[in-house]
Amino acid sequence: MTKKIFVLSALIISMAASTATAQDSTAIATKDTTATITKDTTANITKDTTATAPATKDTATAVTIQIPPAPPTSTETIVIDRVVAVVGNKIILESEVQAQLMQAQARNSNVNKAKIFEDLLYQKLLVAQAEIDSVDIKITDKMVDDKVTEKLNRFIDEMGGVEKMEEYFNKPLAEIKEDLRDVTRDQLIASTEQEEITKDVKVTPAEVNKYYKSLSKDSLPLIDLQFEINEILIHPSISKQDRDAVKKRLMDIRNDVLAGGSLFETKAVLYSEDPGSAVDGGELGMMSRGELVPEFAAAAFSLKKDSISEVVESEFGFHIIQLIDRKGERINVRHILMKPKFTPEAKVQAKSKADSIYSIIMEKKMTFEDAAKLFSTNDKTGKNGGVKVNPYSGDAHFSVDVLQQVMPADYYYIQNMKAGDISKPLDSYDDRGNFAYKIIYIKSRTEPHIATIETDYQTIQDMALDRKYTQAYDKWVKEKAQSVYVKIADEYKNFDFKFKGWVHNEYER
Repeated sequence: MTKKIFVLSALIISMAASTATAQDSTAIATKDTTATITKDTTANITKDTTATAPATKDTATAVTIQIPPAPPTSTETIVIDRVVAVVGNKIILESEVQAQLMQAQARNSNVNKAKIFEDLLYQKLLVAQAEIDSVDIKITDKMVDDKVTEKLNRFIDEMGGVEKMEEYFNKPLAEIKEDLRDVTRDQLIASTEQEEITKDVKVTPAEVNKYYKSLSKDSLPLIDLQFEINEILIHPSISKQDRDAVKKRLMDIRNDVLAGGSLFETKAVLYSEDPGSAVDGGELGMMSRGELVPEFAAAAFSLKKDSISEVVESEFGFHIIQLIDRKGERINVRHILMKPKFTPEAKVQAKSKADSIYSIIMEKKMTFEDAAKLFSTNDKTGKNGGVKVNPYSGDAHFSVDVLQQVMPADYYYIQNMKAGDISKPLDSYDDRGNFAYKIIYIKSRTEPHIATIETDYQTIQDMALDRKYTQAYDKWVKEKAQSVYVKIADEYKNFDFKFKGWVHNEYER
């Protein structure tokens, strides 16, 4: 018996478009044919490429699959995928919609099928135009690979491991990665084309003021309590002798493990100064190169399974690393972290230095910014005058929530400081958990309020610019959707689209 597996298009399009679309849909659908068929296919299945039916205007392209003889029955047609939209020379398969819906659900994203389908319409329209504008050539294979890796890492982290991700998508990692490649390329091309559309959009001060006046009070954003913070850090000095002592101790542990005297994980529980991993025997879990500091990553990725690195220095301290497993560009390692200890004398000297710097600033012999550049032992903030940067937003403003996360040791002191206040040296810690004396300057403190043009011009300007971007993009979509061929399957036409111009009478084109 022969079963015919059809990739059906519910769309009636012109003769030329029909042939091209049918060929494209066949190419995409046949890639996963054997994975899709679940009915009566426990026997070996092979593609019969010589029996493929030709595409015509009124027939769907067929992929014929031979199944070993069975009791005679009538020929069955099983639909495994179909085209649900055509945008220019691009098609949208139902499997694309379902795949992106699954990805969104995996991220617990609150989106529905209609939103995903319309996003795909926008994307295909942008990609079609990008090919005309030659914008697509800006997207390199490396850019695509990097983005695919980023997506996979996010899925793995959110789902709790590679195995759970493979179970969710019902595919091995390699197939998931391959499925993401074309989708990701289109997304990058679409994003680049959208930037081209809005690259010349600007907003003038007059437009910002006009936009602000047009907003109702309910439309204005609520600005939370925010701080701008500068800091000077003074770390107690650590001698070469202290550093060498830590390195020797780690080497002794390494040699003991290699000699079979103890397990690496046991040593990590006993001696590692990384509180996040020590309780788990030093194990970090699957991580990508970009998630690790460079020195650590370079050493870890050079290891063979179960081997242990030499002593590695990073901004956190000194480590020895053991490779547990590697899957592509993700590794799972154990490590033992030790930090050189400063002497009581070094701590006293650091406190004396911090006090002297505070006196110089308060006596106005030097500005806080100049003192930070000259004396701060924090390379990240010292070079820019002590400006503390919000790691989430990239600017210098900190809300209360972010401040509690980024500067937990200092938050309760900072919350009572006013704009212009400078703290005496505080017992504190840097971003890596290393002890330091810290002098804090509150450059500004903004109380909770409804945004105004006087106090929050940048916020209002960003809102006005976003509106102009949206207007420019919407205008472009409206023009292109009328001039580019767009056809949507009947049952998809009933979605509540944001842009109403997708569905219109083709005779009006």
